[in-house]
Amino acid sequence: MRFQDKVAIVTGGGRGMGRAIAHALAMEGATVALIDRNMETGRETAAQIEADDGKAFFLQADVSDKEQVLCAVSETVQRLRRVDILINNAGIHTQAPFEQETRSDWLLLFEVNVLGTVFPSQAVVPYMIKQGGGRIVHISSKAAVVGEPGHVAYSASKGAVLSMTRAMAVDLAPHNITVNAVCPGPVVTDMLLAAVPDAADRQALAQKAPLGRLGQPEDVAAAVLYLASDEASWCTGQAISVDGGLSILL
Repeated sequence: MRFQDKVAIVTGGGRGMGRAIAHALAMEGATVALIDRNMETGRETAAQIEADDGKAFFLQADVSDKEQVLCAVSETVQRLRRVDILINNAGIHTQAPFEQETRSDWLLLFEVNVLGTVFPSQAVVPYMIKQGGGRIVHISSKAAVVGEPGHVAYSASKGAVLSMTRAMAVDLAPHNITVNAVCPGPVVTDMLLAAVPDAADRQALAQKAPLGRLGQPEDVAAAVLYLASDEASWCTGQAISVDGGLSILL
């Protein structure tokens, strides 16, 4: 129960890695506010956590819309009087040859992946400063660490998240707010299934990893929980790769 009496916000918490992170936080005592655009999956995840004797509620918001984010964070604080942990998990993925990536592709990726990390962070920081500290964890990507074909815009957006992690860590350290990142490799989620729909291709991808398998959302959640906990109180501005060893090959 590392997070007993803590309040956590998880963006993109309705499915995939966000759902696993939210569930793991709740099972260790946190009350979790799930922020997601999708009302159906957000409510479903909150109900699942409650059914497992955890505490969670859903707030609908688009992380790329600053006003919606401010309202969701404000409602969380009104309900629970504090916010201790922010997990910036919401994100999108596109894939195309570099020369075919459009202005719209680039703008959308940066609106969601970058500003969708900026706005929730800006919303929670004043509360964290007032209460004497907090934990912020960004979900970046292996694509931010190594080059991957067909992912220039996506890699750039996730690379920006890593740069933000370091810069935010310096800015917020005097307030006892740590800022770290997790860089997942290929994890079995709806996003991966859409990007690699063929089972044989997914198996081939798994075999490239030194550990010989694709990741599961729970693998990422475990790293996030460490960075969000008091055990990581002297760790800030860092990025943990959770990718089966793929990034060390390149």
